[in-house]
Amino acid sequence: MPRRRAEMLKEGDKDSGLRWVNNIPGCVKSHRSRDRPFYNPLILHDSLSGIKIALRCIVYIMRRKVITSFLLIFFTIALGFFIAVFYIMDSTSSLSNIIKLHEVEQLRRSFLIELQKIQSDLHTIHTPYERKVDHIVRTGINLQNIATRCSSCHHPPGLAREIRGIQRHVEELETTLSYYLTASASKERMNMLRKNALLIGDELNSRVQSMSHAATVHLGKLTSGTLAKVRNARNVLFITIISTFVFASLIAARLTRFIIRPIKTLVEGTRRITSGEYGYEVAYRDETEFGELAGHFNVMSKTLRDVYDRVQKEIEKSNETAEALRRSEERYELAAQAANDGLWDWNILENRIYYSARWKALLGYSEHEISDSPEEWFSRIHQDDLKKTETEIKGLLKGVATKYYNEHRILHKDGSYRWVLCRALSVKDESGRVCRIVGSLTDITERKLAEEQLVHDALHDALTGLPNRVLFLDRLRHAARRALRQKDYQYAVLFIDLDRFKFVNDSLGHGIGDQLLIWVGKRLEECLRPGETIARLGGDEFAVLLEEVRGIDDVVHIIERIQKKLSMPFNLSGHEVYTTASVGVAMSTMAESELPEHLLQNADIAMYHAKLRGGNCYEVFDKRMHESVVERLKLENELRHAVERKDFTLYYQPIVSLEKKRIIGFEALVRWRHPDRGLILPMVFIPIAEETGLIGEITEWVLFNACRQIRVWQEKYPTTPPLSVSVNISSKLFTSNIISLIKSVIEETGIAPETLILEITESMIIENPRGAADLLARLKELSVKLHIDDFGTGYSSLSYLYQFPFDGLKIDRSFMGKGKISKENLEIVKAILALAQNLRLHVIAEGVETIDQFKELKMMDCAYMQGFLLSKPMDGAEVEKIIKEPIIQPFE
Repeated sequence: MPRRRAEMLKEGDKDSGLRWVNNIPGCVKSHRSRDRPFYNPLILHDSLSGIKIALRCIVYIMRRKVITSFLLIFFTIALGFFIAVFYIMDSTSSLSNIIKLHEVEQLRRSFLIELQKIQSDLHTIHTPYERKVDHIVRTGINLQNIATRCSSCHHPPGLAREIRGIQRHVEELETTLSYYLTASASKERMNMLRKNALLIGDELNSRVQSMSHAATVHLGKLTSGTLAKVRNARNVLFITIISTFVFASLIAARLTRFIIRPIKTLVEGTRRITSGEYGYEVAYRDETEFGELAGHFNVMSKTLRDVYDRVQKEIEKSNETAEALRRSEERYELAAQAANDGLWDWNILENRIYYSARWKALLGYSEHEISDSPEEWFSRIHQDDLKKTETEIKGLLKGVATKYYNEHRILHKDGSYRWVLCRALSVKDESGRVCRIVGSLTDITERKLAEEQLVHDALHDALTGLPNRVLFLDRLRHAARRALRQKDYQYAVLFIDLDRFKFVNDSLGHGIGDQLLIWVGKRLEECLRPGETIARLGGDEFAVLLEEVRGIDDVVHIIERIQKKLSMPFNLSGHEVYTTASVGVAMSTMAESELPEHLLQNADIAMYHAKLRGGNCYEVFDKRMHESVVERLKLENELRHAVERKDFTLYYQPIVSLEKKRIIGFEALVRWRHPDRGLILPMVFIPIAEETGLIGEITEWVLFNACRQIRVWQEKYPTTPPLSVSVNISSKLFTSNIISLIKSVIEETGIAPETLILEITESMIIENPRGAADLLARLKELSVKLHIDDFGTGYSSLSYLYQFPFDGLKIDRSFMGKGKISKENLEIVKAILALAQNLRLHVIAEGVETIDQFKELKMMDCAYMQGFLLSKPMDGAEVEKIIKEPIIQPFE
């Protein structure tokens, strides 16, 4: 198995390494890609398992080699031991022979001793030293036994022959002794037997001595040879041990070099990889299998690193996907919880619907109060919504639609109907038939109520609750369509605007103004018939749609009733407030267009003309009014072009000092040089300029040109103090931007700031007292002078004269009258003059047109005057003709 694995890896072949890794369990080809493997999250573990398997196979091969090496060592040791044993056995045999020879030698010695005893006994017979005959017998027997024992040993053939010869002599000696001892012969016979026994004994002794000498020599040689063999055996054994040790050391060293070290290196590599150091390369290189394995290991390690990187990317993607899925599920769960949707699942085959607990709770029921029947749902749907719901559900069942979105009402447990939003989609089986429908149910009652409220708010005024312009125009369209269908049907539109409503707001506050609007709406409703519409168009403007009127008389009757009702006092938070209304009327019979907006516009035009009459009246629209409006629009367009082309000129009306009897300054008055109409007075185009926002550009032009001109006159006609110029400031321009404008005028024209007088109306201060105070203070920092224009006609308040940094005031021309000053006005003028003198304010009386007015003002010590009696407004050329002449002399 390891070799088959190894064969799959070629040196440096990374793809082969990859194929090996792919064969590891866990690295399987994905059906999603034919070109690259898909690695599951267990691939690293399985790859390491493959490495371990490969290493076990290599260890198996190496173990076999180790065992073979040890067998060689064993055979070497065994061979040495066999040789040593051979020598030892040979030496043992020799030693055994030596031992036997020594035994023989011992027997020989014993034999000689016994033989000598017999000889001695034979010599000592019949002597005092004679022993008993039985001692000779015993000695003979011992000699026989010794000879027998000696003959029983294994001896060389020569020695055996000698021993057999000795045994024959012993037997002869024994026979002789036997005869000698048992004979009863004569003495000579006895001596001869004894002598024969002695001779035999001597022969026997000689042969034994000779054999003993030979045996001794042989024993010495044999002992020397045996000792040599023992030494040889020892040397062989020692050499065997040393050779075995050296051989074993060489094998161990080779094993260490070629097996142990590579294995340790590879094991260290596997440890590194196991610890996560993928791509680690072992440094082992040789031509052995371990070298090849190390090369394959490095290839596989690189491959494993690549695999790991791929796996990490797959894991990261998987984690990202899992995290995204988790977040999506979390969002869905949170969204479902936040949405409080009730879920349902309709099994079409079984005709059963699973209703979630939340679905049941939406209808006020507990878990077990509603079964899984479809009737639990459809029986509770409002009758007006049931048919539409069933039709759309059938469309899902037939496969006509795949999604379902429906809003309907459903019966709650408390008996009320709740609005719900039902969303669903169909699920088809393999045959394409709808088998399930799953969806959700959301309570949208509050949304529906909010939508209804939004629709109501979109069509009604938030303050009064009356219909607004949108709803009014819609009903006006219905009336117009009805008039087209019914020739005798007439209707009328009233455009109502409250008089002096701004005064109520400014004096009593916007809260009181809002209350007034609410009560005006209620009183208007009281004046109308059922079915007629009243709407608040915005601000203090109301509109009324009168239907089925017989003519203008019916309309006038209703208007009179409205004006009478509105003329009654309103009690608003303790304030008794009076108001009137200007009414414009537009009859359907006068409509030249089918658009309802045009009829409302006509009524607005008629109301505007009622305002021009002084208010608290009504006007019926006619064509002339429309023509005047068209003329006004034309004039507005021409004014825009005039502002672009600077088609204006300045006229100057002198302001005269009675004390110095000369001109001390001028009021700059703008005129429009119209190409067709000539000079147009400010009272004609200034209101239009204020409405259209053109007043700012016009005032800026006036300031720069008036200051340049007065600067020229100051240098040309020096006086003490210098001539001054007064410029009217529009309320539209009285903002923080005026500060930068005045600075620019002073810097660019070079005029002395104290010679520039800005005339401001009282209404500009009333609109925003705090803001006005700040602007006036900043203007005074520029050293310009401030005058109140038209004092006494507006919302005069003495506190303003104390609070704000004014330098003077101008008495309005309305107090002068047409001839003499009336007694009432005269008293007012006296009071104004006295007040101004106490506050040290300059007073300029404007509109002085008669000598009587001049004399009366002079008697009241009015220091400055302005009017046609003294001089009409003049252009620059005319001013230079009279600028040095005393104007007051003719009237003294």
